[in-house]
Amino acid sequence: MNFWQFLDKQFSQIRTEHVAGAGVFLLTAVVLLMLRNDPALANNDLFKTLAQAIVVQGLVGLAMAAWFTKRASDNGDKK
Repeated sequence: MNFWQFLDKQFSQIRTEHVAGAGVFLLTAVVLLMLRNDPALANNDLFKTLAQAIVVQGLVGLAMAAWFTKRASDNGDKK
């Protein structure tokens, strides 16, 4: 097995829900790092609204999407 075959095998094991989950946590980390680097953002209403939308809606949306897709695949209702 050469390097490219190994790499192809590793990439084929990645699932979309793992990528989505990592993206949500990465966005949350970026928001928290921005807040740590510039504490004045805590007083900005626009930043608070956008941060809340990214963190809360992203996590809730990801959990609900995973739950609905998991239920559909558990029941054999693949579309």
